Amino acid sequence: MKRRVRGLQRILKVRDAQKRLKSSALMRAGNHCSSLESNAQRIKSLYAETRQNDVAENADLFAAKLELSDRLLEASRVLDVSIQTARQDFSAAERQSFAARRVHDGTEKLLKSKVSTLRKAEVFQTDVSNNILYNIGNVRKKERRNDW
Repeated sequence: MKRRVRGLQRILKVRDAQKRLKSSALMRAGNHCSSLESNAQRIKSLYAETRQNDVAENADLFAAKLELSDRLLEASRVLDVSIQTARQDFSAAERQSFAARRVHDGTEKLLKSKVSTLRKAEVFQTDVSNNILYNIGNVRKKERRNDW
């Protein structure tokens, strides 16, 4: 039984490491998603700034503004796709983190129940071995079995 408890303790250590890895992956995915969203917000504000109705001083400046606004619009579209992918990755990391926590908690409960069972068995064994009346009763039962 002690060997089994030691094995469960090793498994619990592995589950704990898995849980920590999954939670760190969840944090990285969340940070990535939030940074992409802040970049998208910056691009949208920059796009709105370039589209203001300022009077262009010359044709070259006006063409440059149009080119910049077109590129910002394309970057915004690409970033929206990246945000969707990052959100999906975040959801997957969240599910994996939840599963790792659930497995860790289950292993921890199993270990606690095994340790409790082991302690109860040890207490019972010490009580039985120290109980003279119980041992006398066992000797009598053996004698009766031998008489048959």
